[in-house]
Amino acid sequence: MTNPTPPEEAPADNASPEEAPTALANPAPAAPDLANPEPADPAPADPVRLDGWIAPLIATVGVAILSYAVLAVSFHVVMGSGSDGDAHETWSWGAGAARNVMWGAICAIPYVTLLGLVVAWALPWRSRWTTARRRAVAFALLPHAVIVADLLPLLAFGG
Repeated sequence: MTNPTPPEEAPADNASPEEAPTALANPAPAAPDLANPEPADPAPADPVRLDGWIAPLIATVGVAILSYAVLAVSFHVVMGSGSDGDAHETWSWGAGAARNVMWGAICAIPYVTLLGLVVAWALPWRSRWTTARRRAVAFALLPHAVIVADLLPLLAFGG
């Protein structure tokens, strides 16, 4: 048996022969059936990220190393090095302000760093929480960055 092919329809009077096949190939979409709606596709699953622990781990190790180095340097800077016992009279205004900023960052390290690390480790291991985890890690390293950035004006103002 042969498979009969359907006869081609003749183009309408106002349609050109090139437009006729596309008009037949792309019919207008049917109106939705409001009486029996189709269920929506379920939302795609948020995959578990197996590499979500990398940023908190790097931050934890970095905090352990940076805290020792930053605190060792900044405690010596904040104490001052006056040979006559009255170091406050030898400070310039800029050096005093830089020391105050540094002391504020030293006091914030235990609170800000601990909060940032706890949040970074406690967030769910899903891909949508990756940005929040990275921001928590940056927040945890913020006091250390302030102290390191504060050393430059301290050296410039002769502290």
